[in-house]
Amino acid sequence: MFSDESTFNSIGHLNRHNSHYWSAINPHGMQQIDNQHRWNINFLCCIMNGNLMGPYFFEGNVNSESYLNLIENELPILLEHVDMNTRYRMWLQQDGAPPHYARIVRNFLNDRFPNRWIGRGGPIAWPRRSLDLTPLDFYLWGYLKDTVYRERPTTANDMRMRIQNACANIPRNVLIRTVEHFQQRLQLCLQVGEATFEHSLP
Repeated sequence: MFSDESTFNSIGHLNRHNSHYWSAINPHGMQQIDNQHRWNINFLCCIMNGNLMGPYFFEGNVNSESYLNLIENELPILLEHVDMNTRYRMWLQQDGAPPHYARIVRNFLNDRFPNRWIGRGGPIAWPRRSLDLTPLDFYLWGYLKDTVYRERPTTANDMRMRIQNACANIPRNVLIRTVEHFQQRLQLCLQVGEATFEHSLP
């Protein structure tokens, strides 16, 4: 299960940690906004076996306590429509964000997913600055941004609805292809000695 958080805001930008753009020219995105009413929306999505779990919206910034609450109490609800066989076999992948590395989070993951989670400080480390590897980074965040920002952002509640609708309208076969593409990206990453390879994709 690939998991990640992203931040959308009234300015029209995602958090830069999730976005890399490869272009022959310098792209400048401009969005008219109401500067007196700025807002951010933090949310998590997960992709597993052709299923999209989420979005799960955080209240305020993501910290170790809110992230622990998510994986302990909310994740089982997000997984309810996933078959039990898949849930028993699943590995949980997360990046090295500070909330993920907190001791209370790692202790919980070691207890709930013993030797079956991937991330900073885990049984299997996830490589730093690996934005071109996970399906959320190389597909989902860009797709959502293109979809929800087609029209000027209005309110935070409106943006939440746009994100929910965009997530609900992704066909399962598209999500399955992103996981298949992930395997191809791993092979390419090894071929280039774990260097950046996004710009060389066909």
